[in-house]
Order: sequence, then C-alpha cells, then structure tokens
Amino acid sequence: MHELKIILTSKKELGLILLLFLIDFTRGAFFLTFLPLYAVNYLGISVAASGLAVSAHFLGETLCKGAAGWQLDRKGYPVLLLGLLIGLATLLIMKYSNSPAVLILGSASLGLAVSPVWLAVISGVAPVQLKERATRMGLVFAVWLLGGGGGPVIINLFIARDYNLAFWLLIVLWGCALLVTILMLPVTERKTVEGSGFSFWKEVSLMARNQAFRKILLPGMFLQTMTGGIILPLLPLYATNKLGLNPHQYALLLLAGGGAAAVSFLPMGRLADIIRLKILLGCGFAMSAISLVIFSFARDPAGVYLLAALVGFSYAVVLPAWNNLLARVIPPDRQATGWGVFATIEGLGIAAGPALGGLLANTYGISSALILSALMLAVMSCFYFLYPVEKVLIDARQITAG
Repeated sequence: MHELKIILTSKKELGLILLLFLIDFTRGAFFLTFLPLYAVNYLGISVAASGLAVSAHFLGETLCKGAAGWQLDRKGYPVLLLGLLIGLATLLIMKYSNSPAVLILGSASLGLAVSPVWLAVISGVAPVQLKERATRMGLVFAVWLLGGGGGPVIINLFIARDYNLAFWLLIVLWGCALLVTILMLPVTERKTVEGSGFSFWKEVSLMARNQAFRKILLPGMFLQTMTGGIILPLLPLYATNKLGLNPHQYALLLLAGGGAAAVSFLPMGRLADIIRLKILLGCGFAMSAISLVIFSFARDPAGVYLLAALVGFSYAVVLPAWNNLLARVIPPDRQATGWGVFATIEGLGIAAGPALGGLLANTYGISSALILSALMLAVMSCFYFLYPVEKVLIDARQITAG
C-alpha cells in the first residue's frame, strides 16, 4: 500500500493513471461497443466497413508504438499532448461525417493518437530501474482493465437513449483526458536524448545482442499474445453455440474473468516483487492451460463462471511478472522506445492469433483451438519452470554492462 500512497500523492503519476483510465475507457467504449452499432444502425454503413475501421485502429496503434516511444524518450510529454489533440480533432470530424472512408481513416488516426499513452504511463509510473515496480504495474494493469472493460459496458446505457448523446459523451471524456495532460503533466518538459531517427529493425537488432531477449523474451512475447489472439474471437461463438449462454450470461462470464483479474492485479504485482519470476510465470501459465482444458469440456454455467474467474486470476498472476521480466532488459534512458518495440512484437502475435484460431475452428471445431492454446500455455509453463531464467538475465546484464 506504500507504493499506492506514493502514486496517489504524486501529481504526475496520478495524472498518468487518470489519463490511462480515461483513454482506455473512451476507446474501449468507442471501438468495442459504440462504433459497430453506430456505423450499422445509425449511419447505415456495412458491417464489413465497421470491422475494417476497428482493425485499422488497432493496426495503426501497433505500427506507431515504436516510433511513439522513440519520440517520448526524446521530447517527453508534449508528444502525448500532440497525440490527444489529433485524437480530439479526429473524433469531431468523425462525429460530423457519415463516410465509410472517414470512419476507417479516423479510426487509424485514433490509433496514432493513443500510441504514446501506454508507453508514457508504464515508463512514468513504473520505471524499469525501480525496485518495487511490479507492485506499481499491478495498479497500472488494474486501471487499464477497469477502463477498457468498463467503457464498453457503460456506453450501452447512453446508446439506449441516443447515439448522439453517447458520441458527445466520448468526445467530452477525451477532452477530459486532454485537460488532465495539460494540468497534471509537465508538458513543457524537453528531453535531450540524442538520436538519428527511429528504425524498428535497428532497435530489434540492438536488443537481440542480449541473449535473454533472444532466448526468453522474443519467443515468449509472440507466443503469449498469439495464444490470447486464438481464444478471444472464438469465445462469443463458443459461449453461445456450445455452452448455450445468452448475451446477458456471456456478459456475466466476461465480468467474472475481468473482475477476478482486476482484483488480483495489485496483490500479484506485489508478489512479483518478492518471489522468483519463474515460479509466478510457471504457475500462471499452468493454471491458464488447465483452466482452458476444463473449459473446453464444461457444460454447467455455474462451473463456467468459476473457470472464467480462474482464467482471470491466472492472467493476473502472469502479467505483472512477465512485465517485470521484460523490464530487466530495457535501458533506463530508452524506456519508452523499448516498451514500444515490445508492444509492436506483441501486436504481431495478437494479429496472427485470430487467423490461426479461425482456421482451426473452421476445420476441426472451436474446441480444437482452445486445446491448442492450452497446449501452448502448458509448454510455456514447463519452459519457465525448467529454464534458468534468472541466471540468463543476470549473465546477459553482465555482458551488456561489460
């Protein structure tokens, strides 16, 4: 609780936490609930166009994160301010246009606008050189999940009354995020880190000199996010077709998993500062694998909710420990750049997952995709239990220092 008190009494850190909540609440509400309904039911645009707009947003964010981190390391929080101004202007243009092209391009522009936010928060609230950073990351992940999960739920209450009211609410929330940035963050700050220009492949090649990055982090980043990408698009179909859940029951299923994760992030973050990371990673991946295997055979709704909560808990066990593992190889003076590169690699895994999951589900059934994900998680669990993770990290750090 000591770290939580420090964050709440720091103007800059509290500002970053509020910014993360507002942005993830707004874009979660916009892209996961509002936009598909608004485009089809209000504007009369095709489902394909609305889906393309959502994809354009997440692709735009992923592709811009490395460069956004590089700019943050050199210019500081003015990069955030510029991104939020672009985002506010984009939302206003989208509000007064009914063109599919504007919807798609605007969604991609919003991806550019939000690309520095996560990087600024993680490097500002939980810098890599901080001893108790995993505890802080537990709070960051909890706020991120509450914002991203709460937005799609709350916006439905406003959509039920009026689409215009809902759209203006999202614009006002984005404006609040802009005000938080101006009033609580040092946007006049200028950094003097030198650099000749950003190159994603150059950054990856620099990191690849570290054997921990090559042997542990790079494959783990891709496989972990690809596993999530396989599962998530298939969950609604599995819940309705195999388990027989109605939309309200499916919402409760998501609430059980997300709620368990949100409640567990802070204590699991604290635990990641105390015990060996390989134990948390091995246990977390093992619990996820076991939960998915049981989930693929479950038919009782009550049992399914408990399994969803267990999956959420195992996610909370893994994420702060995994983030702390990544932090071990990021230079303190280039934090945002490092996190941006990592986020891009993870984004590629997320992009590959749905395609693989859809192919498997179409050929062998949805259960086969869940079993494959469970097997991948089980392999990762065995790897982290058996591989000398901490030793490789220490050796790699000594070689880099030398």
